[in-house]
Amino acid sequence: MTFEPTRREFIGSAAVAGLAFWAGGSASAAPGKNDKLKVAHIGVGGKGGSDTIDLANGNITLAICDIDKGRLANMAKELENRGQKDFKLYTDYRRMFDEVKGLDAVNVSTPDHHHAVAGMHALTRDIAVFVQKPFAHTIYECRLMTTVARQRKLASQMGNQGTSNGVLREGVEVIQSGAIGKVKELHVWTNRPVWPQGIDRPAGEDAVPENVDWECWIGPAPMRPFKANRAYHDFNWRGWYDFGCGALGDMACHTLNLPCLGLELGYPTRFWLDSSSELKKETFPSWEIIKYEFPERKSKHSGEMLPALNMTWYDGNKKPAKELFPDGKVPNTGCLLIGDQGCLVSDGDYGTSYKLLDEAKFKDYEPPKPWIARSPGHMREFTDMVRGGAPAMSNFEYSGFLSEVVLAGCLATHTTKKIEWDGPNMVAKNAPELAGLIDKTYRPGWELPGRSEMKKGQ
Repeated sequence: MTFEPTRREFIGSAAVAGLAFWAGGSASAAPGKNDKLKVAHIGVGGKGGSDTIDLANGNITLAICDIDKGRLANMAKELENRGQKDFKLYTDYRRMFDEVKGLDAVNVSTPDHHHAVAGMHALTRDIAVFVQKPFAHTIYECRLMTTVARQRKLASQMGNQGTSNGVLREGVEVIQSGAIGKVKELHVWTNRPVWPQGIDRPAGEDAVPENVDWECWIGPAPMRPFKANRAYHDFNWRGWYDFGCGALGDMACHTLNLPCLGLELGYPTRFWLDSSSELKKETFPSWEIIKYEFPERKSKHSGEMLPALNMTWYDGNKKPAKELFPDGKVPNTGCLLIGDQGCLVSDGDYGTSYKLLDEAKFKDYEPPKPWIARSPGHMREFTDMVRGGAPAMSNFEYSGFLSEVVLAGCLATHTTKKIEWDGPNMVAKNAPELAGLIDKTYRPGWELPGRSEMKKGQ
């Protein structure tokens, strides 16, 4: 079922940091530097609400889409109060893309399993895409979106907002300047999940609320019955394999961001599940510890060889040992880089703070002269890029790769093996049984657009 009432009916009812970034013009003529962009928004609740407001600001909204008609009504009111008008409302973004013409950019802030399908509907129509983290639901989806954005020279951005923070960029410069020396050990952790994981599917079926388009919520995932009490919609979808990417997928695009940029990480060569709570068939575990191994690599910043590195990921309130921290203080969430000349600790989700340890050694330390351009704002980077300006720092060339690294770890709960990983070719060399998770199947009618645009070897 599709739903497209009038707005009145709705309202009445309820540097780059050592990585290569794409630069250049768009596939078609880019809007002028001062032109208002014609935009659409897919997913307007939660983080999608603030993303919608950010992208709508100073631009022209042509459509908003959400499977929850109450949310649509609320956002329609909000946009009208901000001077937006004559936009259409949808619960099915496939229909939106077929009917709404002339879009310059779209914001995608849905459950993870929709990110790539919605994003590829835009990219294959030469529409720039801002997508929330995690970038996509599978590694293949990450690669396809990155490839198509590159080939069509389209502006892009992922919503890992810390990337645009000046302190994170300074932290990258500190790491790459050699302040803590050669880093061979990395720890990254989060206090998530704050939603149910490690559970079985609830039995039975409940009536679908009138405000929810369940067909469109399920979208490309296998159909299942609706259950009340927020079993899936809203928010609690993150822990389910069919819809989300668990705590690792949700938070590592933030907490791994600073070390990934600063250490110029490449693809891991091996990763595995070190330990976890009881594994369930359909949900991520309530806690897990995952190990990664990264190879030696050449720094694009200094030209020097960077040593091989071991990384440990923790979630569900598991943390690195207190003894690893020179000051004995372990933040609730963050990252720890252990170098041969000192340590860097970033306290928080977004990499927007850091301290060097031990403190006595670094008490007079001054950061290096900046070489990474500072940001005008995360959404502003995206809209400037759409208008033909400089690439956003977290455009798909970087954020797609970062998300591939993150989602590789999500594979680890599906096997007892230490997975030998061929990153460039997206192959688990010793675990062929994972192929159906690296590139999944889609429910009929919700297939992934643009597969034919993937070039071999990209």
